[in-house]
Amino acid sequence: MADESTTPLLDRASSELRHVSPHPSSPPPPPGSSNSAQSNLRRKRSRSFELSSESTPLLQRRDEDLARYGTETQDRSLSPTSRDPLSATPYDAAKGRRPWPTFVALASLTVAVLLILVFGFLTPSAVREYAEKAAVFQPQKISIDSATLSGVRARVQGEFFLDGSRVQSKPVRDLGRFATWIAREIETDETEVQIYLPEYGNVLLGTASLPSVKLNIRDGHVNQVDVLTDLQLGDVARIRQVANDWLEGRLGQLRIKGTASVSLKSGLLDLGTQVISDTLTFDDDDIPKLPAVNVTKLNVHDNGKNAMAVDVSVSISNDYALQLTVPPLGFDILVPNCSPGDPYILVADATTDVVDVQPQEAAIVDVHGLIHKLPAELTTACPGKKDSPLDVIVANYIQGLQTTIYIRGADAPSPDTPSWIVDLMKSMTVPVPVTGHEFGQLIQNFSMTNVHFSLPDPLAEPGTPESQPRVSALVTVLINLPKQMNFVVDIPRVRSNADVYYKGDKLGFLDLSEWQAANASRVNDTSSDHPLLLVTFDIKDGPLQVTDDDVFTEVVQALIFGQQPVTLSVNALVDGEVKTALGRFVIHDIPAQGKIKVKPPFRGSVSDIDPRVESVRVVHSSDSTLLLHATVNFTNPTEYSANIPFVDTLLLYNGTAVAHLTARDLSVVPGENAGVNIQALWDPLGCSGEAGVTAGQDLISRYISGFNTTVTLQSHKDSIPGLPDLGQALSNIQIEIQVPKLHMPGSDDGEPGGEDDGKPHFIKDATLHVWSSTAVFTLISPLPKTTIYITSVDAVALYNHTEPVGTINYRQPFAVPPGVSQTPRLPVDLDLNGVGYDAVRRALGGTLRMDAEAKVGVRIGEYSTLVFYQGKGIGAKIRI
Repeated sequence: MADESTTPLLDRASSELRHVSPHPSSPPPPPGSSNSAQSNLRRKRSRSFELSSESTPLLQRRDEDLARYGTETQDRSLSPTSRDPLSATPYDAAKGRRPWPTFVALASLTVAVLLILVFGFLTPSAVREYAEKAAVFQPQKISIDSATLSGVRARVQGEFFLDGSRVQSKPVRDLGRFATWIAREIETDETEVQIYLPEYGNVLLGTASLPSVKLNIRDGHVNQVDVLTDLQLGDVARIRQVANDWLEGRLGQLRIKGTASVSLKSGLLDLGTQVISDTLTFDDDDIPKLPAVNVTKLNVHDNGKNAMAVDVSVSISNDYALQLTVPPLGFDILVPNCSPGDPYILVADATTDVVDVQPQEAAIVDVHGLIHKLPAELTTACPGKKDSPLDVIVANYIQGLQTTIYIRGADAPSPDTPSWIVDLMKSMTVPVPVTGHEFGQLIQNFSMTNVHFSLPDPLAEPGTPESQPRVSALVTVLINLPKQMNFVVDIPRVRSNADVYYKGDKLGFLDLSEWQAANASRVNDTSSDHPLLLVTFDIKDGPLQVTDDDVFTEVVQALIFGQQPVTLSVNALVDGEVKTALGRFVIHDIPAQGKIKVKPPFRGSVSDIDPRVESVRVVHSSDSTLLLHATVNFTNPTEYSANIPFVDTLLLYNGTAVAHLTARDLSVVPGENAGVNIQALWDPLGCSGEAGVTAGQDLISRYISGFNTTVTLQSHKDSIPGLPDLGQALSNIQIEIQVPKLHMPGSDDGEPGGEDDGKPHFIKDATLHVWSSTAVFTLISPLPKTTIYITSVDAVALYNHTEPVGTINYRQPFAVPPGVSQTPRLPVDLDLNGVGYDAVRRALGGTLRMDAEAKVGVRIGEYSTLVFYQGKGIGAKIRI
């Protein structure tokens, strides 16, 4: 016999029945009875009690072959011998007046009473535990049928069943299965369920009116549930508080308490009214999260009424089996203010169309907004900052970052929308994240024309804007616009600060903090569907501050000596004054990136500058220096112009500095530049010491001798006052030019032809007097207002480049006034025995071309030096 603890409940009940029977024992069988009869009798007395259904008569005897309780089966058939009167015991024969139905009825009645006692009084908690743990409701569809004046009418569809396997305790599971098998069905009357929130002062959340429901509660039986219930809101004000806590993420845990008075019956048996109260606790993971919101379409356009229309399509996730129709609603659109604690800024009002929400499908909401004007707090700079809330929104959108806008309920556009929905929505503010579009290179094209460079004011204080080089140009910018911008926009003014880079290294920055007038026009882009905005504006004297002298030197070298354009990268933060139908407002710090290709300044070579000296005059002299003013003409082979208040460069010959060249208030234009005033300080000794003196003498000697002479221009620390670092950096760049030709007054009267054509004609002609052995030279002075003094002459005249004609050794100073003049008769020591003298005699009365080599002492004012002259093809008149 099995252990009583594991024996099915009805087996134990049968056993108890045997103990309470009025015949506690049976007499022993007579000797003549068969063993089979005794066996059948034992099986009959030990079989389990069975109640197949609640409709089965309590006293009915069932002799089916198989009886089932739970998953156990037993053979209930009796053997034929058990029904044979001959096999009955004497005890049975004696009691034959009490038929089997009476015995079974008494036994069944006793068992039923015991069951009622056990389930009704002894084990209600066990049955309750079973019902709580085994009950499973799987919602298939929850729909809002309609909205009422005080709530909604909802339809709930799903499957309800009891799953005993969910109950861990075996006694509770067995007891529950048996009890629900006995009851089979229960039915409830119409019921009202009140739902409270204990954490919020036990406020009434709402009331649900449930219709009568009939359920089969046997283990595993699936009931299809389809009920229509009226839901009425409770305390709307406290519900707003709960909703706001949920929206703001403060609802970490929520307890919901439900109470109901439920009238139950099972079949014809009225089970009375039960007061049911239960509390459910939802942790943070169980509380539904805010649905995911995705803006799928955004279109901003003019509406023709001095306002801006915004059409938005929003996809809202729905992970639940929820179906409803949302009536038209009204909303206020707000954006963040300067600080999180500041009230949001109202920018637009919006309405929605009717929204159909389908189970477990994203809902598409079409929103139509209208922006009447931009509030002042949206475009006003935040305290202590230069950015406004609008700047932050625009910057995040352009950079592809996430911006949060806020939607708050407002008056509904339709009178059919229940007022309780409007009141509830007005109390709720829902954050909606909006991700912008990263445009990458916002500026598609950036170009500068009519570029004009200006050097800084030499009297400006270092570090001030006036001490920086300045740039003026016409800037053309082609900007990619968002596809969503379908309204007229103009940019009357712009300003910016632009960082300039070369090969990834920062060169400096262009300060355009002053407002520049601009024009904007919309153009079509044939290569994409993005609209383009063409913006043009003039840069007027924008300071260019060089921050890395080495990089600047590299750029200048690449421009001067390279043949390819130099590409500069620009990273700028632009402030734009925007004009739309909403009015004018300023957007700050719009990021702009672009590349500027700077063409080499020289279309040919540096030699195309072709400097030509028109005149030179001496304004001051000392024993080692000359201060000269010169008027020059030159060609600017670049496309750029420049204003140069002051610039000073060194003049080098063979790498040795011999002079300073200074220009003041110089205006250079592309092409020919005439009448440019240059100041030159000839100071070989001061620049380079004795080496400078030697180099200076060599330079002058070669120049007056007509040789092609190249000099070098080089900047130095003091080239640009206020920018010593820039001047020092540019010293690495050396520009070589030919010494310019010097215009000689009266040179047009010289003899044409000869080897010296196109070269300086300091000696216009010479006359050799043979009998007196003297020579007179006609000189042309290059100084129109200054007298030059020749202090000594040591010269030799050559015929046919090598044959001496004679020599001059003269130590008496004589003056060379401005213009054309003649020297005194200089004594000539003729070589009468040489080939040269024969040539002189043959040319008597005519002209003989000779070469000359001379060491000449020269004095200009207080300055004196020695020069070496080599002349070729000098036409000398031979006279007696």
